[in-house]
Amino acid sequence: MMETLTHWHFRRIEECSTLLQWLDPRPGERVLDIGCGDGYYDARIAARGAHVVGVDIHEKRLAKAQRKHQSERTDYHFMDAEELGFERDSFDKVISFCVIEHFRNEDRVLEHVSRVLRPGGRLFLSADSLSNPEVTDAERDAHRRRYAVNNFYTVDHLREKLRRAGLELERYHYILTTPITLALARLSWKLDDLPPFLMPLHGIGYAVLGTVGKVISDFAEDHARRPDSGLTLLAEARRR
Repeated sequence: MMETLTHWHFRRIEECSTLLQWLDPRPGERVLDIGCGDGYYDARIAARGAHVVGVDIHEKRLAKAQRKHQSERTDYHFMDAEELGFERDSFDKVISFCVIEHFRNEDRVLEHVSRVLRPGGRLFLSADSLSNPEVTDAERDAHRRRYAVNNFYTVDHLREKLRRAGLELERYHYILTTPITLALARLSWKLDDLPPFLMPLHGIGYAVLGTVGKVISDFAEDHARRPDSGLTLLAEARRR
């Protein structure tokens, strides 16, 4: 239930819709999804005619993906992205929704991505940034513990990591950039810290943030978006 709600969380909606728009899957393309989770977005990509291969190390989520979204255009593998077992030049595109920050060795993941991408192939990813000037070090530390995050990314940090892996950053976009949006995010963090017996309140809070909160967040971003910092960084890179 919680994972289904996160698809409609105001923190995720712009992130995922923007990456899917950038991905622009085409019939016949092979797309690798790193950290595919329950396969929700793979089904949307496959509906556009692409063949999607999802990898994850969470067995329960992977089982749900296989149960709900397995089709002639989707395949799922229990696989650590730090040890991708696919052949060189085997994918047209790679996508990853807010997963890279959880790896202990993201440089190795990016090296594998570069290897499995065909020349000119593209990587689309999102990553936790928390670069808003109002975010405190204490909040970043709490975020690391709460969501098992190892690294935060600015565009300069990510660009250098991509370059070393043989990938060239082509465009980027910060989202959730304003103080108002940060206030809503802080509320969501409090919801995520609720004890299990208050899970119904957690669900109600997510529903409110996905509706009213999303409207407020969109209004703030439309009128005062910052170009140089945000809670999440989106990026598109090309294999050289």
